[in-house]
Amino acid sequence: MENAIKKLIEIENEAQKLVEEGYSQSERIRQETLKELKNMECNINEMANYKIDQLSRKSRLDADEKIKKINESTQKRIRVLEDYVENNRETWGNQIFSRILER
Repeated sequence: MENAIKKLIEIENEAQKLVEEGYSQSERIRQETLKELKNMECNINEMANYKIDQLSRKSRLDADEKIKKINESTQKRIRVLEDYVENNRETWGNQIFSRILER
C-alpha cells in the first residue's frame, strides 16, 4: 500500500511538472507570436512608407513634367506674339500716323 501511495505521489509530481512545462511552453509560444507580430507590423509599415515615398516621387515627377510642358507652351505663345508684334510694328505705326494726319 505504501508503494502505491508513493507511486501516486510520483505520478502527481510528474503530472504537475508536465502542467508547468505546458504553461511554460504556452507562454514561450505566446511571446514568440507577439515578437513575430511586431516584426510583421514593422515590415508592413516599412513597405507602406516605401510605397508612399514612391508615389510621392512619381507625383512630383508628373507635376514637374506638366509644369515643364506648360512653360514650353507659354514660351512658344510668347514667341509667336513677339513675332506677330515685330512683323506688324511698322504697319501699325504707319496706320497710327495716317490716322493722326487724317484728323
